[in-house]
Amino acid sequence: MKPKLSACILATALIAGCSGSESDDTATSPSETPPTIQPPPPPPPPTAPPKMVQEEATPGVGKKGRGYGTGPVATPIAAYFRTRQRIVFNIQIQPTMNLYKAQHGHFPKSHDEFIKEIIKKNRIQLPELPEGHRYVYDPNEAKLMVEHP
Repeated sequence: MKPKLSACILATALIAGCSGSESDDTATSPSETPPTIQPPPPPPPPTAPPKMVQEEATPGVGKKGRGYGTGPVATPIAAYFRTRQRIVFNIQIQPTMNLYKAQHGHFPKSHDEFIKEIIKKNRIQLPELPEGHRYVYDPNEAKLMVEHP
């Protein structure tokens, strides 16, 4: 009976030892620290949008006609686009604004009213602006402005 009891204790010890040794292989000793996972760095703070400047819409603010340089071909091309812009700002918009004031007793009171009553109603084609520029009507000055960084 003693051999069976001994064999049973030995088998139990081996089974317990085997399962204990597997966990010992994967366990870390107290002196070793598990690797820490660093959280991702916070995103950089958003950059402030550039300060916008307003200037009166005059010939030369349009996208076309800029940066052609000078020369026998470039100078007439730049002059052509500046002349087209001069026609829009000085010959189309200004007299239309004066006519609007004569009919209503005031200039347009908002940007939306300016666009609707002056630009769209009279089918005025505003010159295309460079990237980041936009037209803004100033009701206090009764002028079309260009806002840009």
